[in-house]
Amino acid sequence: MRLEREMKLSRPLVAAVAVVCMLGGLLSGGFSMKQVSAAGTDPGRTDYSVSGDRIVWLEADAGGVRQVHALNQSSGAGTVLTTSSSAKDAPSVGGSIAVWADKGTEQESSLNWDIYSANLATGTRIKLNKQSGQYGNPTTDGVGVVWYERKNYGSMIYHDLATGVEADLGEGRFPVLADGDVVYKNARDGGLSLLDVSSGVTRALVSLGGANYVDWFVFNGSHVLFKQKNGTSESKYVLLNIKDLTAQPVDLTEMKPGGTEYAFMSIGGGQAVFQEDVNGAVTLQQVDLSTYAVKPLPAVPAGAKLIGINGSKLLYSKKDDYIESVELKDGSLPTPSPGTTPSPGTTPNPGTGSNSGSTPDVKIPVITGAKDSQIIGSAGGILSVLNGLARLEISAGTFKDNTTVSLAQAELETQALIDANGKKLLKAGSAWQIQASSPFLIPAKLAVQYSKEEPWKTSREKLGIYSYNPAKGNWTYIGGVTAAENGFVQAKITASGLYAVMLRDIDFTDLSGHWAQQQVEVLAARGIVNGMNGTVYAPKGILTRAEFTKLLAAALQLQPVQPDTATFRDVPAASWSYPYVEAAAKAGIVTGEAGFFHGNDPLTREQMMVMLMRAIDSTTGNKATAADAVKREAGLSGFKDNDSISAWARESVAAAVEKKLVQGSAQLLKPKHSSTRAEAAVIMYKLLAELKLL
Repeated sequence: MRLEREMKLSRPLVAAVAVVCMLGGLLSGGFSMKQVSAAGTDPGRTDYSVSGDRIVWLEADAGGVRQVHALNQSSGAGTVLTTSSSAKDAPSVGGSIAVWADKGTEQESSLNWDIYSANLATGTRIKLNKQSGQYGNPTTDGVGVVWYERKNYGSMIYHDLATGVEADLGEGRFPVLADGDVVYKNARDGGLSLLDVSSGVTRALVSLGGANYVDWFVFNGSHVLFKQKNGTSESKYVLLNIKDLTAQPVDLTEMKPGGTEYAFMSIGGGQAVFQEDVNGAVTLQQVDLSTYAVKPLPAVPAGAKLIGINGSKLLYSKKDDYIESVELKDGSLPTPSPGTTPSPGTTPNPGTGSNSGSTPDVKIPVITGAKDSQIIGSAGGILSVLNGLARLEISAGTFKDNTTVSLAQAELETQALIDANGKKLLKAGSAWQIQASSPFLIPAKLAVQYSKEEPWKTSREKLGIYSYNPAKGNWTYIGGVTAAENGFVQAKITASGLYAVMLRDIDFTDLSGHWAQQQVEVLAARGIVNGMNGTVYAPKGILTRAEFTKLLAAALQLQPVQPDTATFRDVPAASWSYPYVEAAAKAGIVTGEAGFFHGNDPLTREQMMVMLMRAIDSTTGNKATAADAVKREAGLSGFKDNDSISAWARESVAAAVEKKLVQGSAQLLKPKHSSTRAEAAVIMYKLLAELKLL
């Protein structure tokens, strides 16, 4: 019975999920009512699908055969995509591509269907499937098409529109394609899974046991809205953010006894709509995808056909010759007063402070998941959420008096995932809102779990914890220790705010296959090194003393300082390196010579080793004993040029060699040679490993 129910819902399902492929194609402006047919009679249009300014549907011709039609909303031009006498089913549109199932040359009694596509811009129409099969429910994102074969547990097929290459995606049913990702019903249980077409990586989204199962769903590339049912026909609507690898499904409604079933859901870039029975009346509910807030929409006229979401509009038709719309109001929350956090679905009153005219448009976090709140005294304590998915360790002395501290799973009302330089960031887990009623006197340690799936697993050392700047709408790297605890990223935080594990993946065009590629990319992800013009790294470039000092300051997270009086006569306050050199001087890492720093001179290998060991000593506080010095000195005897090491650098060079921060070549240390940018990056990477900061 369950399979039969899904088969019956397949047509309205596709009509609704067709709007899943709208990302990147949604209209942002207003939409006026357009006349789409001059006919005065009702032609019985069904199976609507919307993407951007395109709508496709099924409509019976004069002989009663349903044909696939398309409409360009911008121009008002309509097109009949099919004219054959064969049966058609499940039209869907993504970008300028329409797809549908077609009996083609198959007998009406046959269970086989073909899959067709039409390019709405060029008029090209082709059959996609290479072999016969019981195919159905095609969807497209304008780049590829996915459908499945109704046999056994379902077999999903992907077709690349540019190359014509067809790929078997494995078991699954009712796949929906958006932005290169496929969400589908699991073949052997009642849940949902996601497959990344480019990598082939799959992961479970919704796991349900017993008699529970996903009845049907819609998908827009970032969120899945689905209807969940149980063995007694009770149902509820649930929303899941697939981009947050640790996000939990959020119930939008309670589990309700079975009533009248309405097969309509639609999802756009920022809003979703579903239809349900509320006290015996059909009700449209709007969902804000950033806040998860649910509110009723005005009722559409009786007998109207719901089409789908286009931008900020829900389209419908009272008669098939007119399209009308309901405005989907922005559900974003106004900025609350300082120190307050809205609960899910609530809307605080907007502030009316005297400086509101000059205050930036601050985006606020919205609590969407689990939360731990405690009173933390001077002795410290630990907050933990979702069995340690996120953990805040507060040391003794962090707060002077009893302080209310909370750690909550959160989302942000913004899509801006960029750093201060505009570099794109990829979120590798939930965002976490930390609030304390008193300032931090010393740092606390935040540990956040990340997914062990790709790409996070092999890019572990590139992950970091970032802090959100609400005034500027960007994120700042604050730390990323990933080797201390398996599956976790750790960092020290010093203030309340919104934090998230992210990946800043930077590729340099001149490093592909280079021996220092991995180390440079890890440092770039952590904001320690930069490229030249943002695209190349110039690994053979010679590093200056000032440039290396900046690298050290960034690696050790030394705060730039700008004292009124310069430490070195050749590094004035107007110099770009001034705050970094001063920070390193304050930490005892650089000392200069006779009041000069010589920042523009090429960095020699022995100078670099001295600075490295000073950095280690300033961080760890460990001092070498006389026995250590003797042992280290003996380690230099194997190098033919050890006599060329300057006396002032000898102890540091010996220590750097012992710790394997540097290594010679052909029994030569080359202490007076200059250092390249690649060599410096590799040594900086080794320094982070030595200090257990990777």
